[in-house]
Amino acid sequence: MMKNSVSEIWDILCDVEDLQHGEYRRGRDQAPTPKRSRRDTGSAEARPLDSVTSIDALGDLIRRCKACQLGSLRKNAVPGEGAANPLVMVIGEGPGGGEDETGRPFVGRAGQYLDKWLAAIGLSRENEVFIGNVIKCRPPNNRDPEAEEMEACLPYLLKQIELLQPKSILCLGRFAGRKISGDEQASLSRMRGSLHSFKNIPVVVTYHPSAVLRNAELRRPVWEDLQLLKNLLADLG
Repeated sequence: MMKNSVSEIWDILCDVEDLQHGEYRRGRDQAPTPKRSRRDTGSAEARPLDSVTSIDALGDLIRRCKACQLGSLRKNAVPGEGAANPLVMVIGEGPGGGEDETGRPFVGRAGQYLDKWLAAIGLSRENEVFIGNVIKCRPPNNRDPEAEEMEACLPYLLKQIELLQPKSILCLGRFAGRKISGDEQASLSRMRGSLHSFKNIPVVVTYHPSAVLRNAELRRPVWEDLQLLKNLLADLG
């Protein structure tokens, strides 16, 4: 991994002027989406995950999934992408509009900002990182994912971790942090700033890039969390 000084990492986190235009809100100021009636589409447990032995095969399964209402609302499922043996698995919340259009994770302005974060600690998105989300389909109006939607997708996320065996995990936002930590009530401020563990894989939790683009005061805590991840990777060799 390439080396970066503390000042360089801080400069990258602060360099958001070219990303300050556009829609970053996660839909909280929009009208709630009416509840849809749900069909019996099968439980997560009924899906043939045990027989899946590759990330590509798992991606195909995710693209066919109709286990919750989002499966009939999406344009494209977004399984995730990246290195087959990643140093870091990045886990976000869920796809946005650009991701729904392309089927790829973190392709919008928040994704551009995330790329800066990764570069700041010497990571290549293509060669050393796998990027995914808790849920694999975009919620309407980018609203928060509902509990039943996260539970429908959780087996896919767990299978991804099992297949990839990342050296570390970086959770972006409270939904990812809660699912990986197992504490559904934990606040993001309580989860970030220290190392966690998931199946013996070290975990760092920080704010979602879109939240930092909305609130510049979050840049310093993210910088601290990236330093924590950088030091962890150095220790792992």
